[in-house]
Amino acid sequence: MKKILKILGLAFILTSTKASAMGLFYTDATYPITATGINSQDFTTMKKGTASTNNILFLVEIGDASIDTAAKNGNIKQISHIDIQEKSVFIFWRGVKVIVYGE
Repeated sequence: MKKILKILGLAFILTSTKASAMGLFYTDATYPITATGINSQDFTTMKKGTASTNNILFLVEIGDASIDTAAKNGNIKQISHIDIQEKSVFIFWRGVKVIVYGE
């Protein structure tokens, strides 16, 4: 029985891991999603666009956190890289922000 529980636990861990951060009670993390390989000589002149969603009690989610919306909000024609910022407070509130950088 212990061996079965260990196998099930390992299977759960392996299938539940993804490239995001999620704390049980509180999360405030930013991580990269993708990079396109467009080279920029000066990162300080790079444009930045954002788009976000908000989730309340895991019952209602409102917003548009698409890459296209973030690029339009930043007037970006060529995307350099994309970050995701997640914030959450237990099950009460969760916000996801897509941050697009480019020219």
